[in-house]
Amino acid sequence: MKRGFHYKIKSAVLNGLLMILIPIGTLCLTEFWTHVPQDLKPPIFLANLLIYYLVYLFFSFLWGKFGPGYVCGTVLFGIFGFANYLVVCFRSSPIVPWDLYSIRTAASVAGNYKPEFDREHVWIMLALLALMLLGSRIGISCKRKKLRLGVLLTVSILIVGYVSQIGSEKAIEMIGLDTTLFTPNAMYRKNGLVTGFLGNVKYLRVDKPKGYSEKAVREIADGYETESEAVVSEQSPNIIVIMNEAFADMSIYGEFASDHDELEYIHSLKEHTIKGNCHVSIKGGNTANSEFEFLTGDTMAFLPSGSVPYQQYIKSEQPSLASYLKNAGYQTIAMHPFRSDGWCRDQVYPRMGFDQMFFMSDFDGADTLRNFVTDQAAFEKIIDCYEKKEKGEKIFVFEVTMQNHGGYNKKSDDFSSEVDLTDLPDKTRKVKAAQNYLTLIGKSDQAFQMLTEYFAEQEEPTIILMFGDHQPSDYVTDTFADLNERTAEEREQLGYTVPYILWANYDMDQNAPGEISLNYLGGLLMEKAGISLDGYQKYLKKLQEIYPVITAKIMMDKDGREQKTDISLLSEYHMLEYNNLCDKKNKLWDFFGVSTAVHTHKKPETA
Repeated sequence: MKRGFHYKIKSAVLNGLLMILIPIGTLCLTEFWTHVPQDLKPPIFLANLLIYYLVYLFFSFLWGKFGPGYVCGTVLFGIFGFANYLVVCFRSSPIVPWDLYSIRTAASVAGNYKPEFDREHVWIMLALLALMLLGSRIGISCKRKKLRLGVLLTVSILIVGYVSQIGSEKAIEMIGLDTTLFTPNAMYRKNGLVTGFLGNVKYLRVDKPKGYSEKAVREIADGYETESEAVVSEQSPNIIVIMNEAFADMSIYGEFASDHDELEYIHSLKEHTIKGNCHVSIKGGNTANSEFEFLTGDTMAFLPSGSVPYQQYIKSEQPSLASYLKNAGYQTIAMHPFRSDGWCRDQVYPRMGFDQMFFMSDFDGADTLRNFVTDQAAFEKIIDCYEKKEKGEKIFVFEVTMQNHGGYNKKSDDFSSEVDLTDLPDKTRKVKAAQNYLTLIGKSDQAFQMLTEYFAEQEEPTIILMFGDHQPSDYVTDTFADLNERTAEEREQLGYTVPYILWANYDMDQNAPGEISLNYLGGLLMEKAGISLDGYQKYLKKLQEIYPVITAKIMMDKDGREQKTDISLLSEYHMLEYNNLCDKKNKLWDFFGVSTAVHTHKKPETA
């Protein structure tokens, strides 16, 4: 009897300790995947721990047994921490709520990545397994259904309340949370993975800019009229735009020695050519955001960090470069030699005004490298569309390539490096990835040469713009930054710059800014093509004179001085973008280049 009593006491104490300590251990291990939990200040650590306890309680009363409940809780948070680690490896930024919209896209390319696991990560996995085993030993249960339901309801309400309030101004002030949206890595390190993630839930919706109203927007737009005579003529050029996957010039980080110039042709171009630096809002991933900025003239600076407008906000017709050119008489064609559902492109492109779409199935039989359609084959598809069009018809082609997509260390039977970084005799995994990347960029250079040489022989005027969507991930760029001893600040500054090349088979004015951002690049293209600008593009051209570069990361004034993007200085632009993207009821269709009488597009064809 005495022994039984002591056993029960010991068992209760042990169960209690496990119930308290396992969530703490799981929290620490979840943080360890990407940073150390010591970075969390005590109030923030406790705020994270609270949601852990609530989730563990939820599963425990759902099962009616704490053992299985604690195993489920540990599995859930363990998987979440691991998933975040993979996302950080792939795109250099943490997981965010709207990534849930991108699961299919992520799954389709995940096989091309091989994340690095060191001894520390193995220990994390083993420790999580140990916590699961310990959790399964908790012998507490609850068989009373009414009590279980009551607790489940209470815990559910508390979880919902936590999620809704953790990002509130009161919680931020009380706990001391970091609200720096545009540096999500730092924010998660200071706030904790779970609290950082849940704090971003509120940004799934875009709030109205301060002072926004239909009247205020109309006053801003006044004086920037869209010209109705923007129509195709014999002198109008065919317009080809190539947003080249992960296309960048690594010399942005400084000099490096290799056995040949991977951008030899592009570097040699001088006649009928404009070249410069284009500043983007992303690095290593979220390609669709660069598409969004270029095609719409909007900027990611006004939207939540990590969000993807293609998936979150473009749910109906959206004015774009494509819809404007379509209304002017161009046949509008979108191309992407990969899955049609990636970033919801098969839904978004029709809403943006594209007549035709070509996806992976339309490139059947095309040459591939590393299971991706080559740039050569992708550009040949553009030529094919040109040759099949009717004489006198003008086309606007927007192609997003795949050849240079990440996964630079993945072995492939059809690919080997053709570049040697001669300053780096020690061929580490990172150096090999850098050499493979340069090899791919060299093939893009050759493909671009093929494309321009073809159109140089054509009589019809044609203008071609190629730019990168973003730089590759840090594990590639670090090689070049390390060679030039770049500081962390310099790496951050340079890591969001890609080249743009504008070429025409006719004489064109070659005056253009050496530094530009994607929201302005479409307007520059229209000007060089001799096509009148819509009202929004005219406004952006005026704004460009004051701030030549605006991204989610930086803004640059006319004197070349850089600063972190301050949206308070861009209130008018902010209102116009909100009207364009979010205010369907009061949208200024004419201002954005779409006649109010014809702003309903039919679903485009797929080849």
